[in-house]
Amino acid sequence: MISETDLILALKNGNLTAFNELFDRYAKRLYHFSIGYLKLAAEAEEIVQEVFLKIWDNRTELSTQKSFESYLFTIARNGILNTIRKSKSEQAYLNYVKINPGKNVLLDEELNFNELEKAYLEAIEQLSPRRKEIYLLSKEQSLSNAEIAIKMNISVKTVENQMTSSLTKIRKTLRSLGFSGIIFFELFF
Repeated sequence: MISETDLILALKNGNLTAFNELFDRYAKRLYHFSIGYLKLAAEAEEIVQEVFLKIWDNRTELSTQKSFESYLFTIARNGILNTIRKSKSEQAYLNYVKINPGKNVLLDEELNFNELEKAYLEAIEQLSPRRKEIYLLSKEQSLSNAEIAIKMNISVKTVENQMTSSLTKIRKTLRSLGFSGIIFFELFF
């Protein structure tokens, strides 16, 4: 049996056999890990595919000094969180449309959820690097303001101010693109 380190070194050089061996070793575990959270086989399979696609795309940057298994499961965890977040957002949108059928703000034919999500992600990219980091720590890693303050060596008040500024900027950007501020909060909070 080839060692994991040798497989990673071979993978870094583009060896497809090494990639397939790593897939065979970890795919089932990643699938079971993913389905434990997502409950749907198709979504769990998609997470496994995404993980190994990222591994292939970033193969030249893989490290033999760090745990490959931890790296795989971190990618899977982030994919699972994004899938859950997207599912919640889509459900919130459908609920909003049901509750507000007469509102002219958003109609099914006017809003493609993917367009809103793309606009939201672009709005995040427009934040200053510091605000973006704070915002993503809060929203993607679900860290509290206190945890972010400790991690970044800043005050909790600074984190609160940066989050308020980030939310204001994101809301303005989405409004300028024709999306309602109300739906922003319905979908992303």
